[in-house]
Amino acid sequence: MPTIIQMPTLSSTVERGKVVKWCVQEGSQVKEGEILFEVETDKANVEVESTATGFLRKILIGVGTEVPVQTALAVVTATMEEEVAAVPEVASAQASTPDQEEGTPVAAAKAAAPQAGGRIKISPLARRMAKGRGIDITTLTGSGPGGRIIRQDIEKAAAGVVAPPTAAPTEAVVRDAVAVDEGFEEIEFTKMRQVIAQRLSESKRTAPHFYIDMSADATAISQLKQDLAKKSEQVGIKVTINDILIKLVSQALKEFPGVNAALINDRIRVFKAVNVGVAVGIEEGLIVPVIKNADRKTISEIGREVRDLAERARTKKLLPDEYSGGTFTISNLGMFGVETFHAILNPPESGILAVSAAIPKPVVVDGEIVVRPCMKLSLSVDHRLVDGVLAAKFLRRVKELVEAPFLMFV
Repeated sequence: MPTIIQMPTLSSTVERGKVVKWCVQEGSQVKEGEILFEVETDKANVEVESTATGFLRKILIGVGTEVPVQTALAVVTATMEEEVAAVPEVASAQASTPDQEEGTPVAAAKAAAPQAGGRIKISPLARRMAKGRGIDITTLTGSGPGGRIIRQDIEKAAAGVVAPPTAAPTEAVVRDAVAVDEGFEEIEFTKMRQVIAQRLSESKRTAPHFYIDMSADATAISQLKQDLAKKSEQVGIKVTINDILIKLVSQALKEFPGVNAALINDRIRVFKAVNVGVAVGIEEGLIVPVIKNADRKTISEIGREVRDLAERARTKKLLPDEYSGGTFTISNLGMFGVETFHAILNPPESGILAVSAAIPKPVVVDGEIVVRPCMKLSLSVDHRLVDGVLAAKFLRRVKELVEAPFLMFV
């Protein structure tokens, strides 16, 4: 009996997924547990294994198509002779021809010429490209679903098309599938950016933020970084200020559990685990991998894990469990020379610490003016469950640990 391969439920918060790569060609043999395809979620690309051994007889959803979880994606049969036409999912896919430019189901991707005298099916982007390049779309055969003319058709035609000499110059050009017109350009609002917009807008609307700032002398933490670097290089780990901060902040969260909390419905949930999220900027936006139980790990262990998570975040290879479950977040822009900023809460967490650059400044030490590297620590908290006194005590403790890291052992 044919096995239907479905869009998996990758986590409790992921309701849809986009197929970005088929690792096995239609008609090829596949083994149970073999990587069958990759799915793009709002945070990462996830490799999905085949749930059956046999032949990949039919791919129902092509690359680029986003569908709800549990949607049928493909059919695997035990033998090549096994009939699949009568399988309901196959019949449904063959009857469906979505009117979209990219990522169409394989069964609907056959090219068809536009009907003479009828409406020419063409995507808005392809129409703009054709107009800007002086291409007569009535002479083209579309390769999209139902014969729709898409971007690739225009690009192919443009290679052999010269605009008529009398054609009026146009202001519009198209470059790398991005529409540019009169000084502005339109780029895709990606799934990741949509999620970022939705979550942060919700955070600002629902969580009454307030902010407190303290300046910390970074001399001691900088010296600790240098001392640890000598040892960590022997085991191939490069310790950073951020790695040390994660450890120090995790210690402060243990001492002030009211900050290591979230408002869930009408209850304050105080977490026993200290899971510190680290904001990582990637090309598509922002993702926050989580260091689980950071308070129980050494600085070297934290550094190794941060580097691994950050690298896989940039290549979109994180698993859902690796960017969920955070109880507090650190956002560090110090490496860019930022002197101070305030971060938006990562819901449903109650706090986020913004860390700025360590900048040499004159300070008074024992009655004398000296120059010390100072960093601004800015704490954003949810006022619904964290009051000013608690926030101030927590940030003061973080400042103490930054200025005297040995205190975390006292």
